[in-house]
Amino acid sequence: MHRLSLVASAFLVMATPGFAAEQTWTGTITDTMCARSHESNIEHAQERSGKKMTDQECTVGCVMHRGQRYVLVAGGKTYQIENQDHSSLAELAAHSVKVTGSLSGGTTIKVSKIVMAGKSSS
Repeated sequence: MHRLSLVASAFLVMATPGFAAEQTWTGTITDTMCARSHESNIEHAQERSGKKMTDQECTVGCVMHRGQRYVLVAGGKTYQIENQDHSSLAELAAHSVKVTGSLSGGTTIKVSKIVMAGKSSS
């Protein structure tokens, strides 16, 4: 009877709306303005300052100073990132990464972990 109760409880938790199993996506952390290409912003910055920006500088700059949000581009799709304050977003912006988290609404990821692609996720 106790075993049946545990199985039923586990099923109820999994069937509860809002419960989402974690998944992993491989892609690039970027921002809502530049999503797939930083080329125009990098060229624009170079014209103004004479210094060429990296994709990472562009992404972080757009988020910090232009009111944009971090997103993940993976498999041809752009996913919104729910927790914009995740500690690894700025550090790993514009890099190929593995993002682990839960998906809601088909387009928004609540990130639990981000690591460089090719590195172990332990």
